[in-house]
Formats: sequence, structure tokens, C-alpha cells
Amino acid sequence: MNPSDSYPTRAPVEWHTIGEIGPHPQIEGITGKQVIIMIEKQTKGFEGMVSKLFNAPRKLKRPLDDLNSLFWELMDGSRDLKTIVQIMDSTFHERIAPVSDRLSASLVNFLKLNLIVLLESEFDNSWDVDSVDD
Repeated sequence: MNPSDSYPTRAPVEWHTIGEIGPHPQIEGITGKQVIIMIEKQTKGFEGMVSKLFNAPRKLKRPLDDLNSLFWELMDGSRDLKTIVQIMDSTFHERIAPVSDRLSASLVNFLKLNLIVLLESEFDNSWDVDSVDD
């Protein structure tokens, strides 16, 4: 599968938007707000005991910048990567140049964190990709 023909799709993870509306295309469901991803901590052994002892938060908040926030919102499985690259380029222009390199780096990070999957065809809504705000 050619990555540019893939459909980047958010994994079933808790996320929401906050703050002011930033640059974004006029596409239904795209807010242009900052995205915060909530990642469940997996603590075991000694670390788990220390976490319980000190009542540590069970979720890690991962705020995204405006570029990655829009990228995240666009990765709903309805657009292939080529289309997302075009939208991001037309929204942020020289600020995101070179767009393919910047988005590739972000895509790799999201994949490493198991926050997205790359599908060969459009997403069939077999899991929830919406924010907790929806």
C-alpha cells in the first residue's frame, strides 16, 4: 500500500478540542480549535504502586499545536493522505512547507503512539473516532 493512497484514521482514543478557533478549511466537522488527546497510562509493578500511593493521574494530556490539531481533525478516515496534504497546504501555505515532510513526520509519531491507523480504503465507522465534545 502506498502511504499517500492510505486513509489515516484516528484510533479509538479520548480527545477533545479547546480554545479559540484557528486557521482551518470550511469543512463540516473541522473546528480549527486546539486538540487535546487523553492517553491512558499503563503502570505496572513498582511504578504502579508509586502511582497509587501518590494518587497520580491515570490519563496523560497530550496537547497538539495548531498544525497537528488540524491534521488530527482531518484524519477521520474519510480522506486519503493526498487530500489531507492538499488541505493542509492550502490552509497553512508556507508555514507548513515542505508539507509532505512535515506531515510524514507527524504521521510517524501518531503511528508510534498507536493513535492512528492507516487503512487501505475509506473508514467504515467500525469504531468511534469522534471527540468527547461531539
